[in-house]
Amino acid sequence: FLAEAIESALAQTYHHKEIVVVDDGSTDESPDVLRRYGGRLRWIAQPRQGVSAARNRGIRESRGELVAFLDSDDAWRPETLARQVARLDRPAVGMVCCGLEYIDESGRVLGQSLPTQRGRLLREIALLRWSYAPGGSAALVRRASLQRAGLFDEGLSTSADWDLWRRIACDDEIEICPEPLVQYRVHAGSMHRDLAVFERDMLRAFAKMFQDPAAAAVHGLRRRSYSNLYRQFSGSYMRAGRLGKGL
Repeated sequence: FLAEAIESALAQTYHHKEIVVVDDGSTDESPDVLRRYGGRLRWIAQPRQGVSAARNRGIRESRGELVAFLDSDDAWRPETLARQVARLDRPAVGMVCCGLEYIDESGRVLGQSLPTQRGRLLREIALLRWSYAPGGSAALVRRASLQRAGLFDEGLSTSADWDLWRRIACDDEIEICPEPLVQYRVHAGSMHRDLAVFERDMLRAFAKMFQDPAAAAVHGLRRRSYSNLYRQFSGSYMRAGRLGKGL
């Protein structure tokens, strides 16, 4: 899916962009795909370190005031960046997220998910009431916000997005594009299918939140937040057919 992702970035109607591709220790034909593009992108190879480390390397290598992320199995609509940049019209906004269109391996549309909540969302995030927590491919972030909040936690994988968005929400507003501007591919290798890793990562991310002075405004929600988290774990395991673990 790599070529499709790159083509969707090159096709953006927003022209003030640089494309940085981080090859995180691939063992397939990714280098052959990347060589086709020559000077149209910057290509960085590193030993395998995981998705968070790869994104952080891309952030450090990029030069723009805004940073957007695109996983290699997803794709942007041509107008994605232009629509998101237009929503950064107020300094208080640190991040813009857009809707998702779910597709399968062949590109067949499976459904969509659209954001509705905007503004100061730290409380909703802490209580897991943020009905739309975007994956990396749906977020555009100010570099200044990343400098305040920090980068992706390289010890996390499936919850690394949630953890960073929570830290951004401690200081900044989150704005939305309520349109399905990202094609999110659902397939057997999707990282979010590993429930054990999801549970481990979210417990670590929650522990960080309740130790973070910047999130002091939600520290009083600790019991409610953990209650909602364990309910989410239970539902996830039940849907996966693991009834004992769900109970």
